[in-house]
Amino acid sequence: MSVQNSNAANAAIAVIGMACRLPGARDVGRYWSNLMEGSDFLAPLDASALRAKGVPRDRYAREGHVAVSGAVDGVEDFDSSFFGIAPAEADAMDPQHRLFLEEAVHALEDAGWAGRAAGGRVGVFCGSGENRYGRLLPAPEEGAGSHRRMSDAPAMLPLRVSYHLDLRGPSVFVNTLCSTGLTAVHLARQSLLAGDCDIALAGAVSLQLPHEHGYLAGESAVLSPDGALRPFDSAANGTVPGSGVGIVVLRPLADALRDGDRVHAVLHGTAVNNDGSDRQSFAAPSVAGQRDVILAAVADAGVDPRAIGYVEAHGTGTPLGDPVELAALREARERLGVDTPCAIGAVKSSIGHLDTAAGMAGLIKAVLSVREGVIPATAHHRELLPSAGIEGSGLYVNTRLRAWPDNGQPRCAGVSALGVGGTNAHVVVGHHAAAPGPRPTDGATPEVFPVSARSADAFHELRGNLADALTAAGGTASADVARTLQDGRMPRELRRAWVAASLPEAAALLKDEAAPVTAGPLEVSLDLGSAVRPGPSLTDRIPALSTAQARPDATERAFLTGYAALEELAALGVRVATLTARGAGEYLAAAHAGALDREVALRCAVRHEAVRAVVRDGGDLSACETHLAAMEDDLRAHPPTRPESALRSLSLGETVPAGTELSVDHFLDVAQSAVMDGGPGAAPSDAADLMEALASWQDWLELAARCWERGADLDWGRLRAGSAHVVALPGYPFHPRRHWAITIPDGAAAHPDPATGAKPEPEPAPVPAPAPVPAEGSQDVVAVVMDTWRSVLGEDDIAPDSDFFALGGHSLVAAQIVARLRERFGVSVSVGDLLDAETPEAMAALVREQQTSAALYSALTAPHSADSTGSFEL
Repeated sequence: MSVQNSNAANAAIAVIGMACRLPGARDVGRYWSNLMEGSDFLAPLDASALRAKGVPRDRYAREGHVAVSGAVDGVEDFDSSFFGIAPAEADAMDPQHRLFLEEAVHALEDAGWAGRAAGGRVGVFCGSGENRYGRLLPAPEEGAGSHRRMSDAPAMLPLRVSYHLDLRGPSVFVNTLCSTGLTAVHLARQSLLAGDCDIALAGAVSLQLPHEHGYLAGESAVLSPDGALRPFDSAANGTVPGSGVGIVVLRPLADALRDGDRVHAVLHGTAVNNDGSDRQSFAAPSVAGQRDVILAAVADAGVDPRAIGYVEAHGTGTPLGDPVELAALREARERLGVDTPCAIGAVKSSIGHLDTAAGMAGLIKAVLSVREGVIPATAHHRELLPSAGIEGSGLYVNTRLRAWPDNGQPRCAGVSALGVGGTNAHVVVGHHAAAPGPRPTDGATPEVFPVSARSADAFHELRGNLADALTAAGGTASADVARTLQDGRMPRELRRAWVAASLPEAAALLKDEAAPVTAGPLEVSLDLGSAVRPGPSLTDRIPALSTAQARPDATERAFLTGYAALEELAALGVRVATLTARGAGEYLAAAHAGALDREVALRCAVRHEAVRAVVRDGGDLSACETHLAAMEDDLRAHPPTRPESALRSLSLGETVPAGTELSVDHFLDVAQSAVMDGGPGAAPSDAADLMEALASWQDWLELAARCWERGADLDWGRLRAGSAHVVALPGYPFHPRRHWAITIPDGAAAHPDPATGAKPEPEPAPVPAPAPVPAEGSQDVVAVVMDTWRSVLGEDDIAPDSDFFALGGHSLVAAQIVARLRERFGVSVSVGDLLDAETPEAMAALVREQQTSAALYSALTAPHSADSTGSFEL
């Protein structure tokens, strides 16, 4: 029997990005390498290591303690500055949320969408385990309780991701226990098919705390007493807990192919159900429920069931769960009429049971398997359990690394995740065959290669990683690498961009140790006297330049060429802060800034140059008066308005700020300077030369690169000669700092005393002491506000003009500051006013204002105030 779905093609969803951090693997590449080894990556622990981690001896020496850990690296660390999160908030944040945030960035980078996702209809569907970290933290200070409660809530996870990455699609928390990850994938797919979002992140995270301490097998009937997880094996005796995070980025396949996204695999079908009461107990599994979810997913996929040559099973290694899962797989295949060979695997044997994230580890493994055409071995499987009952079904447990069997069908795999409580999820993924045809490698067309980071250290590390990757990227098109860097990376504050026509040239430029540029206001200089005739490489791409070049008058030609170039910059997304010009170029600058009508500005420029020509040639100065009078009449008939950009006049040696009222006399003075034949000063050395950039397409790209370095958000598609594809490149190298507010050994705090059964109370983490309030009449309010910031934000480097939002502040943090100020000074400042203030200096001014108002009120309402002859300071 073959199940087909006529809507399958339209329902195909591409997996365009992946990221994970799992036991023994900090990224997807390492995870796949580990799977190829077929080994167990659970870490054995010895007594000295356990002592060093603060695990009490009466715990690790107790009978039943298993010295095996499925921990992930770096759970105490987080690059809070990358996300603009205050250190104090990061200290209290659930480490699961921190892990997920960083891997969400890497997933979007892998998809080639990190630079385009912000502000887009990108959904987030994810779940986490319980917040064990929050239980170990000391109680928050007064005023911070509501913030802590919100921060502690697991459901904050997708909301944090949407906020910090500026994703505007649905943001949904998912928790179905062990099936959370695949349930999130199912919901994300449904959201994409319904049109609720254009792209979706789906994933899950689970962190076992205390980590790296091993576990007590006797605490649960399902834990392995020897630290080995043996799926479907006759010697299986339980599962091993592990930690990890996994995320996939999903997009409709048609859209992904249209836009050149890299397709790891295709998500053909998904299904989710619940066992209901058809089971022995609430925590027991059901054959019927698991069978039915497989059938539903295969029906939804619309693929030939014989194409499914591999199933990544839940495979917990428990005597109850494994036989039920095998029976469900057998029954599903019987009902589908399939008995062709189908391998079974379970990655838990290598990394442990990741609880809510278990399904994500399995899905990423299955995606890699169908992509690479390889089925990894299942570790610790020696002999099939006697009650398996899969004889004649075609099912077999894969125990060695093998190439995907060629059965004449496209490669497809099923993935199962089965939750305690009965929620089952199953996914069908398939191989995507790339369209045939050679991809170009390198050509003569230059490309822009942008790199940015939050810190100088991260910038140089990323620059070096990219240089190495490009050196080794034989056969990769430079246009594909440029497109991936342009669209696929989040632009940060420190930037550099290089223009190169080949990957070897780009790699050589990236090896340069030059410091990055800090994004800031962009200044562009205009000199119509230096105008060049744009070559075909430029006019073919910017037709308005060709139109301008058709003008016979030199001044008109230069003016309209400059105007077309400025308009193209604006279309690219460049917002010029200051336009610097001399003479006739100043009318062009004013026209682009919206201060003069373009045609009026053009006539003024022509007359200005006519005046200059008279003076240069020693002609009759009365002709100058005629031109100046005509210019004045024109300007008074069409008076200037406020410019949108600052205008720096090199003729007059002054700068008109943006939004400032401009008079007719300003432009007449510029024209008068032509009679004097000159003007003071030259353009600043860091100003970008517009007319110089019109010499060639490479020069234009150099200008665009410079604009991006100064902070422009470019429409990169306008700078690409043709279609380009996303390719694999190194991800952002986070530079984390330790954010771990638990000061006692975390192993000692989480486990009961063996004698009494009572859990010890966590020792409070040190809380910064409130700044002492100076004696009445000598209070330095700014200093007190700054100390309050240091305590609440966790930042030591606070100045009177520090920016609250740049340091990770937000309304909930502001509420804590309001409470502190009320306690210190007895004044009530609203959260809204405090947010508007933004700096310690401005916040202190609010406090002083409230103090003055309170003093005035007290004086006016004091007994006999009407007869008082005293005074008070206002």
